Amino acid sequence: MKFKVFDTSLEGRGHAIGSFTLEDLMNDWLSKHKNVDIKSVHMQECLNGQLIVLVMYEEKRNRHLQQKKFNLSEGEDPNEFMKNHDVVNVSTLRDEGWDELTTVVTYEDEEND
Repeated sequence: MKFKVFDTSLEGRGHAIGSFTLEDLMNDWLSKHKNVDIKSVHMQECLNGQLIVLVMYEEKRNRHLQQKKFNLSEGEDPNEFMKNHDVVNVSTLRDEGWDELTTVVTYEDEEND
């Protein structure tokens, strides 16, 4: 997890592209990162009522999802596979005509590390 601090004392000051608002700056920045949590602190006495915002985030990653099927009726067990992979979703389906159970595991491949 990483941290980013935004300070309202910067709001309205010119910068290379021109003036900006804290809201514009935060929205642009958050669109490029995975937000975990946002905390704000209102500092009346120290900074003349300025607001400081702390954003906890993770870098966004390109997700490459894959699926693997396990036939439970034939004794295939997906549990060991799921222990060793970054699992996103698990669905168990029953084939109405054959009474077979199939588990489909959706996971992120290792190219994202």
